[in-house]
Amino acid sequence: MPGRRADARVRLHIPARLVLLSGTQHCFLEDLSVTGAAIIPQDGLPEAGTSGILMCEHVEAFGIIRWARHGRCGLMFDEKLPLAQVVSLRHIADSFETNERERNMERARAWVQGRSKTL
Repeated sequence: MPGRRADARVRLHIPARLVLLSGTQHCFLEDLSVTGAAIIPQDGLPEAGTSGILMCEHVEAFGIIRWARHGRCGLMFDEKLPLAQVVSLRHIADSFETNERERNMERARAWVQGRSKTL
């Protein structure tokens, strides 16, 4: 079926960086497969056709932006990532979610107790 992905993707939503010729953008890596990624850039969408490097933890992947819309963009990698790297980022994402939840709970406790001015 045309347009369907051949490779399974893992949901992540972890911080990453997208390095472009125009500069580095902080982003969230929304999902990942061995052939590409969906990214949520924090500082505007790069144009389709733009080359860039996705950097997240121990992964560096060069690719081309294939689409950009609705606050998200898709990066197709020049070379497939090893499946082990994709799986290891899934484990990092699990830890990140747990740690972020704990940090948010501590911020809320501090705010309620008057120890902090912001959440």
